[in-house]
Amino acid sequence: MILLSANGARSLIEEAAQILENIGGFGAVSWHECERRQFRLEAYCEDEEVAQSGVGALAIMLPEINAKFAPLEDNDWVRMSLEGLPPVNAGRYRICGTHDKRKTRNGRLEIIIDAGEAFGTGHHGTTRGCLLALDKLVNANKRPKHVLDVGTGSGVLAIAAAQVGAKCIGTEIDANAARVAVENMKINHTSSAVKVYVANGIKKAGIRKAGGYDLVFANILMKPLVKLSWDLSASVKKGGHLVLSGLLATQEPSIKRAFGNKGMKLVNIYHQDVWSTLTYQKI
Repeated sequence: MILLSANGARSLIEEAAQILENIGGFGAVSWHECERRQFRLEAYCEDEEVAQSGVGALAIMLPEINAKFAPLEDNDWVRMSLEGLPPVNAGRYRICGTHDKRKTRNGRLEIIIDAGEAFGTGHHGTTRGCLLALDKLVNANKRPKHVLDVGTGSGVLAIAAAQVGAKCIGTEIDANAARVAVENMKINHTSSAVKVYVANGIKKAGIRKAGGYDLVFANILMKPLVKLSWDLSASVKKGGHLVLSGLLATQEPSIKRAFGNKGMKLVNIYHQDVWSTLTYQKI
């Protein structure tokens, strides 16, 4: 097992984590605060070429941080990964690993997500932005009954929606990630409320819903969001909401252009450091 690590400001470390997620090949990518205003990135893989690619990409795209990698003893990496994932609070939700289960819930709805092959432990600004968007809708008495989570990853957003009473569909292009999502549904006792499909897009039978969904999440990346803008907009019922993320704040104009002429009204934006989450309503 190989550990890739880097230290730096939170915004840089969050962006570095997204870059490594996009590269792929890392079994777990996490970050945490190691000292005041200093954050540490840790990513684990089994292939040295993957680690070299990660270090190279970070050197080109984020020269401000000094990423490096080194081999680990096989029996140490899981422990180190878990220790690097402190619980995250997002509105009514508390996201944590099995190692922190029920230590300090403080009345929040708890979601158990361990670091693994699928994106979405709640630590990334895009995931947290989506959770805060859902929390705001529920607080405004707009509790969704039918939810679609496009690119569900670990399933964290579908689980969160199920915990407030929704029936959910999760789609995932990666079969391994879909398998992880299904396991996370079992761990969080939401299997009866969530179905996960391996699919590229949302046109597969079983995903389409007559009349549209009350809420659609699409926490993916800018280019696929733009490509799917017609399909995503059409999947929302009148008065329903569409939450978009996986975006840098600098990419907001492209998303606004793509969704501005499709019967959608921008009603809320969350900024988590360099990341953006946009909530639209179907008008």
